[in-house]
Amino acid sequence: MRIGWVSEALPYLPSRGGFRLYGANLIKGLSAKHEVHLVSLLQQNDVEHLDWPRGYCASIDTIPTSEVSLLRKAANFISGYVSGKFLNHRGSFNDLLHSCLNSQKWDVMHVEGSFAGGLVEANLPVAKVLSTHDAEALRAQEMLRCDLPYHEKFRYTVRRYYEPRFERLVYPRYERCIVVAERDLKFNQELVPNARFDLVPYGTDTEYFYPVPVEKQPATLVFHSHLGYAPNIGAATEFADEILPLIRRERPDVVFHLVGASPDPKITALAERPGIRLSSNFPDLRPAVCSAGIYVCAIRYGTGLKSKVLEAMAMRMPIVAYHPGSTVGIACVHGEHLLAAETPQEFAACVLQLLQHPDQAAKLAENARRLVEEKYSWASRVSVYEDLYTQVINERAKRTQVAVATGWPLPR
Repeated sequence: MRIGWVSEALPYLPSRGGFRLYGANLIKGLSAKHEVHLVSLLQQNDVEHLDWPRGYCASIDTIPTSEVSLLRKAANFISGYVSGKFLNHRGSFNDLLHSCLNSQKWDVMHVEGSFAGGLVEANLPVAKVLSTHDAEALRAQEMLRCDLPYHEKFRYTVRRYYEPRFERLVYPRYERCIVVAERDLKFNQELVPNARFDLVPYGTDTEYFYPVPVEKQPATLVFHSHLGYAPNIGAATEFADEILPLIRRERPDVVFHLVGASPDPKITALAERPGIRLSSNFPDLRPAVCSAGIYVCAIRYGTGLKSKVLEAMAMRMPIVAYHPGSTVGIACVHGEHLLAAETPQEFAACVLQLLQHPDQAAKLAENARRLVEEKYSWASRVSVYEDLYTQVINERAKRTQVAVATGWPLPR
């Protein structure tokens, strides 16, 4: 199968960005049996990581992005809202896609990201799959439930009203639109009933995320994430303010360890409190996570699937998490793979229970690792996409046959 992989950001490993991480792991798996041709916009420092996709892609074509004028940004914004077609980079992007299609004879086009989805012309003669990860309109609603600075609140307020129209214009152009969690799937199906959606949850690299052999600190609770992202900041703050004091009332020796990149000032302020420790911008987070006794995830808001929870499961960590905020999209069962709570009091009680019963914690951790291996490995995600690509290719072929036989317009 010849797969045209079109991305709004360069996929490479290791990386933390959603589209880079998701795309890179799928490309790595797909390239073992298929011919993957990459077309990508280059964001930020992407050019420094081009060696990675060269190891897996049959060809790589890129378009550097650059800062545009305020007038151009406004025109791009209006065009996306009015027609579902972004202007910035559109001409060069589609010229490149036409050239690649003609020379490489793609069987299917996989598009990563709704921005790229709004750039791709509807009339390209190939089966198209759009991966958006989250329901963007729902994400805007969820972000507005977080404690945001004024400019971020304004931005997500605009997105809340912008996204529904944009998505109704763009999504029906694709044979399938992919999200990673059931809640996002149902939301988008109601929002854009004339588009076809599929659910393909995130995977995690079970070979990279494994129980690192480090000295355990049983009384340490750990949470790892991008510590500048509003839902993660909210999770850390709620845990520190409302849950940790309840735990330390019974176990004064307990420490809350925050591990991650780009900590917000609110996070650095937390680390000044007794019983809270911060480790930021480690090149490898695994030893810090695995050294703790329990993984805690107090996320309440957001969309999609929390890949950090899958990573913790893969590292065989006993987990306490808010349900549904932290567990949405993951086929985990309370009492079997983790302990789930709905209030700070329940959360604290679950942590204390695992601290008092290490055998139960070990059993949960073992079951969680097994769940990830069986349902969330990248190999299983690759298999799902192979089946999906075959399906949309066959559907398009049948529509083409009908069009030729009846004289109707060929499918776009």
